Amino acid sequence: MPRCANLYDICDPVLRGASGPVGEPGRNLQLLYRRVAGHPLLKNLVLKGCRQPLIDRERLARFQDMMRAALYATPEQWRDGAWIEATFRPLAELLDTLEIPRWQIRREVPRRGDTPSQADVRTIIESCLRDIRRVWRRDRRDPWFPVAAQIVLSGDDHMDGESLMSVLRGVGSYEYQNITVLFALIRCFLMATPRKLRLIRRPYRGISEPMSGSFAWIWHRIAFSDVNFFEHLLVLLASGRAGDSGRKQLVGILENLLRYCVITSREWLVTPNRGTRHPAVTCLPKDSAGRPLCRLSAGAWRKKRELGFGDYVPDTDTTFLTLAMARKWLDWAARQELPLDRELLGECEAILDHPWVEIIQEYQVGGGYDSNSPTIRVTRPLDYDGAVPIWFDKPFRKPDGSLIRETVGNEICPGHNMDILDSILVNRKQWRALEGANLEFSRRLLDFHHRAFVSGNFRAETAHMYYLPEIYTYYLGRLYQTWKTLEPSERLALDPGGRIEEMRGIAAEYCRNELVSASLNAFDAALAVSALVLLEYRPRDDGTIAAGVGVLRDSLGEGRGGHPYKAYEWNRMRHPTRILVGSGVSTSLFVLRACCEAERYLFGGHSGTGAESRGKRGYRDSAAYSPRT
Repeated sequence: MPRCANLYDICDPVLRGASGPVGEPGRNLQLLYRRVAGHPLLKNLVLKGCRQPLIDRERLARFQDMMRAALYATPEQWRDGAWIEATFRPLAELLDTLEIPRWQIRREVPRRGDTPSQADVRTIIESCLRDIRRVWRRDRRDPWFPVAAQIVLSGDDHMDGESLMSVLRGVGSYEYQNITVLFALIRCFLMATPRKLRLIRRPYRGISEPMSGSFAWIWHRIAFSDVNFFEHLLVLLASGRAGDSGRKQLVGILENLLRYCVITSREWLVTPNRGTRHPAVTCLPKDSAGRPLCRLSAGAWRKKRELGFGDYVPDTDTTFLTLAMARKWLDWAARQELPLDRELLGECEAILDHPWVEIIQEYQVGGGYDSNSPTIRVTRPLDYDGAVPIWFDKPFRKPDGSLIRETVGNEICPGHNMDILDSILVNRKQWRALEGANLEFSRRLLDFHHRAFVSGNFRAETAHMYYLPEIYTYYLGRLYQTWKTLEPSERLALDPGGRIEEMRGIAAEYCRNELVSASLNAFDAALAVSALVLLEYRPRDDGTIAAGVGVLRDSLGEGRGGHPYKAYEWNRMRHPTRILVGSGVSTSLFVLRACCEAERYLFGGHSGTGAESRGKRGYRDSAAYSPRT
């Protein structure tokens, strides 16, 4: 053996040469090792040649002992924080030695003189619309917008030893713990071998990462994607750009997306303290026979369980996004004379008819309860007080009889919390969100966001679990538009100190000085344009918004497979490794929304008619953003 070890020097003698009876956690570890590290192409072309200089002959035994302990671990040991700390300390220390390459290429970009015209914006809109309609028509029996997940074996750039320990201690699934250990170990070898690392990941222009290697993507349909796409297309509908011919088709797509969220993806839970029964929206719904309703293939469904995602909990973000869109659809429908899906409208009314602020109060950090606090703390340096963790409370009974509440752990992501606050304000009248204890909850949640912005922590990628800072800023823009619909007395009750305006100013400065002033790709530009318009950036004609639109214009045609743009990292998971989520059509939807917003804000909008027209009436009259109050 060479002086420096590779992954197989550590794991093969242990995992392939077990000398005693192995329990279920160990059998899962062996299976994962065979499936991941044993893949012929990955093993022979990449991992076998990756050697870690800090694991020489003398240190090899220490890592073999670590994997041996994992192989023979019991479920009880995996729930013992002290055992985890002692067993995986060598791996945590090794992670802390890694040097992180600079993946994002961001160079200062001088302002150009060729400002995009309204014709340029309309060309982009029409290109995205053709892509969206083409993709939707592919499956006439069951149309959908596909989204893919891509594993990046080099892992999360910020997964240091402290974060590793936090994840291992914070999750309740030994499958998830096994794959976290295995991926972290692979990361240590890849990052130490730059020549092999280039086969896995390369630097890229901008902030969000382009997705590559589509042959290995895992395609799926989830409510989180659909509810975001619903909002983008609702903006299109409100713009009047669909025209009379496309309006009927667009309404049908919107109803399909919302039905998938409100009905197909709904399940019932009980709150952990008051025992309130309520619906929630899950990202991986199943039918009564346990078959997936999320368009995952049989093989992908099996892999999901093997990786520790077999037990899946509804998340607060998707649920509250759905609640916001349900309200906006009801408000839009009330002004129409169209044959709409009455069952769907009834389901929207029903899902809103729950005490949602009281429900989510039971999860607030630092609130009246401490039954569902975050178990994983990798979103640093955020102050979590006032925030809400990602997952609802949903216990699972494991084969050994134990009750596991934190199957995949629970953590804080600021983007999720911005969606929750926005939804609460959209539905504030029905939910009495600005009264009594509900008002105190809303203030504490606003305080959480305010601290994230005034401290500058929102700029740090480490502060975000599923998003990048630019998406959080875009979400603030959406919140700002909702804020504008509040009556003066409501604004005074929630925010007497003017924190939202202060956050708006910080976010606009970030967009101007840090986003559009340096290299962006198309997805970054779409987010920057949407954020700037929603934040009502001024002066609107100083070239800041136009710079983002210029990137969209210049990038048009970069996509493959008929898409006008590439697939980019829209959202991600930072553990058990780095998992990117996006698709070509999702980029089209984000760009479509950005350009609809930009056309209205820069050029006065499209000359639509009736309730759908924004024209020069102003943003607050938009059907897509003005909840019925």
